[in-house]
Amino acid sequence: MDQRVSERSPMQYRNVLLEMCRDALPGLNMLYLSGLAETLALIDRENAQEPGSHDLNVRAIVRVLRAWGDFEGDTWAGGFVMELLDGRRVYVESYADGPDWGSDSCASVVAVPIDSTLPQLPRNHGSALCGWVEDLTELGDYLRRLASRPLLQG
Repeated sequence: MDQRVSERSPMQYRNVLLEMCRDALPGLNMLYLSGLAETLALIDRENAQEPGSHDLNVRAIVRVLRAWGDFEGDTWAGGFVMELLDGRRVYVESYADGPDWGSDSCASVVAVPIDSTLPQLPRNHGSALCGWVEDLTELGDYLRRLASRPLLQG
């Protein structure tokens, strides 16, 4: 992994999300959009606290290929298959128990096998119940807007 962290403030992730909500056309899928924003902020924060804790540099994400999500009340569980600049695919999964994505939230990043379009997950995994969704154009829009923001200078 590129050991540099993106040095984004958690607020930058939320600001882009809020901007998209403000500019949204009817039908914007906030479930996956907010899940992605909070997941990327969590990964960035954990990589900054412990470099290399996740094999993912947020700046290296090219696109989200597919996603699943379950949002009930204030609880989130979901995952994203992402394509990276170097051609690899990774599966990012996250959980949050509460709207603030606090210290009990967690994320994991695993490689997707080269010959597969989905990660290898247990048979009774949450994604089987929720189902996978593809072609979420708002996730690509979110990544483009996030990439256009300058990084913080240390």
